[in-house]
Amino acid sequence: MNPADRRPNVSGVAGRATFAGICGNEAALRLLERAVESGEVVHAYLFYGPPGVGKRTVAMRFGAALVSGGDRAAEDRARRGLHPDLMQVRPEGAFTTIGQVREVVRLAATRPFEGALRVFVLEADTLNVQAANALLKTLEEPEGEVVFVLVAASREGVLPTILSRAQAVRFNPVSTKVVATFLEEMGAEEPGLAAALGRGSVGLSLRYARERELGELREAVFEAGFDFLKDFEERARAVGGVVARAEAVGTAREKAYLEGFDEPDRRAREGAKRAGRAERDGAVREAMELLALAYRDAAAIEAGAPELVANVDRVEEIRRSVEEHRGADWAGAALDLGEARAALAYNVSPEAILEVALSRIRRRVLEPSPGSSTSGSPGGRPRGSATPGISTSGSATG
Repeated sequence: MNPADRRPNVSGVAGRATFAGICGNEAALRLLERAVESGEVVHAYLFYGPPGVGKRTVAMRFGAALVSGGDRAAEDRARRGLHPDLMQVRPEGAFTTIGQVREVVRLAATRPFEGALRVFVLEADTLNVQAANALLKTLEEPEGEVVFVLVAASREGVLPTILSRAQAVRFNPVSTKVVATFLEEMGAEEPGLAAALGRGSVGLSLRYARERELGELREAVFEAGFDFLKDFEERARAVGGVVARAEAVGTAREKAYLEGFDEPDRRAREGAKRAGRAERDGAVREAMELLALAYRDAAAIEAGAPELVANVDRVEEIRRSVEEHRGADWAGAALDLGEARAALAYNVSPEAILEVALSRIRRRVLEPSPGSSTSGSPGGRPRGSATPGISTSGSATG
């Protein structure tokens, strides 16, 4: 980043108060604290890291501090979304449109309404080539007193032309211990379990601690994922139960979206439907993550490392399945879910993807993995038996 691209001094804001209560990512927060306190702010930042680790929360806190210029009342208004110089641009559907970006560019060229700066928070990995190109000139040569905070899941998801014009700030997954302490201080029930299920995401851990629908999704996942002796129709019903619970998560999100409007108009209702669909799709992906996590837990128990289990309230249930299906390829089952998640990008129905994945996993569990010495599964061979065509130690062909 060229030092000439720094913004005017906006020091006077207490950085530590600005980021109070943020869980984890101390290195990123220290960097931003120094920028706020010194006033040495560059014109564009890229906050990148996995979902739920605080990027958007920190972006809005950082933006609130910058637009307020040290005025506590103004910073509080900005945090509550009531400051005209702090704008968060949400994608319309899957992408931030070129129309949205053109409006940002127009506003960026004008003076702030009342603050020290204008700050725009955008999701960089939702910019298509046309939208990114529309933003590019403003990023290169900003005309007004403006700071852009771009948010993305990874650097790879951001166009290189955008990436090269922003200061990158990495946000990492937060340790389970730190998240559990954070949840405990908030009064959450079973903070250790919620933290483990969140897998480094503070946001997801909070949702497991608070949202009944996610708990019901997890129940459906365990019902579908560990009863390997069901017939096809029973497995299809179990998969249907998982998808139904994902639909319930989406419906709850749609309802919550509409609660933000006194009298929602057509545009608000359409936005709610988009939010609900996105949440449902996210819940389907989360169901597959939960299945993979459960199978990794099974692999950990089989390896004699129960302390690594994330589903701490299900240890005995998972252990019973491991003992019942000795020699099962639990690690391979987890990998199958990775392939199934990738298939969601091709608009294949979630039911079909889950049914195929669980059928493949059923074979991995009910048939012993190569090299396994024992198998308690129905189709397993007794210890010491020879596989046709393969010589074994002590056999006549040895």
